[in-house]
Amino acid sequence: MSLTLIGWLLLALLAGGALALLQRRLRESSSREEQELAPPPAAAPPPLAPEVFQARLRELIDAGQTIKAIKLYREQHGVGLKEAKDSVEALMAERHPFGREPSGAVEGDADIEQALRDDKLIEAVKLYRDRYGVGLKEAKDACDAMRRRLRG
Repeated sequence: MSLTLIGWLLLALLAGGALALLQRRLRESSSREEQELAPPPAAAPPPLAPEVFQARLRELIDAGQTIKAIKLYREQHGVGLKEAKDSVEALMAERHPFGREPSGAVEGDADIEQALRDDKLIEAVKLYRDRYGVGLKEAKDACDAMRRRLRG
């Protein structure tokens, strides 16, 4: 091989490496600029206490702010749009918010309250879920609120 051919090959390799390095730096700087321009993700607000949540939800419904009520419900419970909409509409129609009336004759929540007084939280949550047809988180939140009220 001639010296000229080796020189051209080396020159081509150096040029290719320089172009690759330049392209990499441009890509990194453009992604940094995009990150700087993009607003930071909004942090989810902390969940409200059940009593505060219920009062705020009722205020929004009474004021006719259905969309805000649905948004609040979604943020509080982490549910989908349809479930939140159905629950808020049920509250607006003065039905049970979870689409199911309590099963059986209910004279208050005496059995749930008794389980909470006996420090049987799991039993109380099960009773609440069976009676009102709610999810685990909602039943736990409701039982925690009852327990605080009973101890309060």
